[in-house]
Amino acid sequence: MKKRKQKNKKNLNMKKLLSTMFKIGCIGFGGGSALVPVIESEVVYEKKLIDKEEYTKDVVVANITPGALPVEVAAGVGRKVCGIPGMILSALLMGLPGTFLTVLLLMMINSSGNLVLRQILFASAGVTAYIIYMLLMYAKGTFREGRESGTAKSGMTFMLLVFLLTSGKEIFQLFGIKRTPIFDISTIDVLCVAFFIIFFTGGRFRWSRIVISGAVTVLYCLCVGKMHLISSPEVLWVLRAVMSILAIYGIYSSIEGKIPFSWNKLINLLKEEISWALFFLILSFPALICFGDTIRFAIRGLISAIISFGGGDAYLAVANGLFVNTGMISHDDFYFKIASVANGLPGSILCKILTGVGYILGCESGGTWCGIFVALCGFSCSIAASGGTFSAVVYIYEQFENLRIFHVLQTYMRPIVSGLLLTVGTSMFYQNMEITSWYAWPAKTMVLLTLGIILLNIFWRRRGVVRPLQSVLFSAAVSLIVCNVFASIL
Repeated sequence: MKKRKQKNKKNLNMKKLLSTMFKIGCIGFGGGSALVPVIESEVVYEKKLIDKEEYTKDVVVANITPGALPVEVAAGVGRKVCGIPGMILSALLMGLPGTFLTVLLLMMINSSGNLVLRQILFASAGVTAYIIYMLLMYAKGTFREGRESGTAKSGMTFMLLVFLLTSGKEIFQLFGIKRTPIFDISTIDVLCVAFFIIFFTGGRFRWSRIVISGAVTVLYCLCVGKMHLISSPEVLWVLRAVMSILAIYGIYSSIEGKIPFSWNKLINLLKEEISWALFFLILSFPALICFGDTIRFAIRGLISAIISFGGGDAYLAVANGLFVNTGMISHDDFYFKIASVANGLPGSILCKILTGVGYILGCESGGTWCGIFVALCGFSCSIAASGGTFSAVVYIYEQFENLRIFHVLQTYMRPIVSGLLLTVGTSMFYQNMEITSWYAWPAKTMVLLTLGIILLNIFWRRRGVVRPLQSVLFSAAVSLIVCNVFASIL
């Protein structure tokens, strides 16, 4: 009887898990980082699938792992709830809606032009406003948690610094400033700096380490900032070496006793990696039959996912180097079709781009069905590479997570992510503003629409009258109607 109850509970949790991941995949506009608060709202507070501490650990690991961040977080949640099956299926359903729509729209664009893409952009403006609202609520929650734990001042300092260091381009674009910001460093560089400071100082206030870490950080930011005030590659390599050595020294000095080793955890890691490999092979098999270049495409797809740090824009640069510059796909197909469609749809940019590249390659070689099969191969590359890398980094992280320094990292990871999310929100606001320039509308029309949808969501949240999915659908519907009205009268 007890085993039967446990089985029923596990089946119920699996249903809740998969329906939740699919729903988030459908509404996941804004890229990986933007989905952190959306996933947290659903799996921690709404469905109560895992607790806050477990979710925070998944976010920490996903942020230091290359690949598709929402897929990795979904895999981490699924792993805790339902083991390997939950891990694989959660990652699959998180990435599936966006990639399916990518293929569908590419098919429609080939036959009917850009009319469909225009309607997607109009609807996505409302969803973007909803995501901006969620990002603001996440930052507010970060402040509230910091106040409760006594880390509000230091946490808000981290959040503000991260926002200022990463948002230069977005702020300059928003205000029409045609200059290069001093810093505006990438997400991965910000994370490198943050981890270096935390690992070296150990979260303790010691003047010697604070001064050293501060000096090294300033020099590093001057090297990697958009203006490149220090432009010597040799200096940058020396700084990276110094940061790595000091971070390792900080971790080593915080170790007390032996680091535990578990054969069971290593065996579980091997099982997970084998599962990811089988997932990739099964979904890629149809492409092997119809597309002669499948192996070369799959190898480049896996490599592109494994070396993809820093979010969607960073992956576009990686994909450009591996697929466009090598002549595998044309510049026009990549930027005017695949990238345009991917930016207007929910889900991970990495998953959508790899799927879109696969579809175009397959269509050119053997028609629509071949395109679908090669797209499936690209999708499997993105999911398997992200999930497999995440499993490996989780294993390494769990060997050290009992060290005090990793508790400090978990404490300050949320303020760091909040700073990045504020930058994402600023970028998304600018993306909405770009719609006005494309269609020659007055800028204030999109400002009012975006702010109006944000205020409506704040009002609904306080009254508790609608659920998140209802808010997303209503925001998209309002935006779609209003933008079409604008298009008809302006």
